[in-house]
Amino acid sequence: MAWKWYEIETYKASVGGPAYYGLIQLNGPGFYAGLSFRKSGPLPDASAPTTYGQRFYGYLDFQQMPVMLDILRNEAPVRFGWNDANPNDFHLMTGNEPVGEGDGVLARGG
Repeated sequence: MAWKWYEIETYKASVGGPAYYGLIQLNGPGFYAGLSFRKSGPLPDASAPTTYGQRFYGYLDFQQMPVMLDILRNEAPVRFGWNDANPNDFHLMTGNEPVGEGDGVLARGG
């Protein structure tokens, strides 16, 4: 069971559509991931990355989209990873951060 990790350099987000309410596209060096967010119903399996080279396609419930967008907007660095043995096992991960860092000027008492 091996994980593949990629640094995310840019992303795009869109909402609306009949079956998938949202889409987040992640890009990095030699890497692309398209995450589709479904309004309801069963989720399709994620694509095996070897099918499309380093292009990954995964599916999530729409309720997870705001959390992922929050991480992409407010954290750095952010990586995307998936498990070779089970492409449905994928997620975003931030870099190491100090405990109690807070969010912006108000959190620092300024």
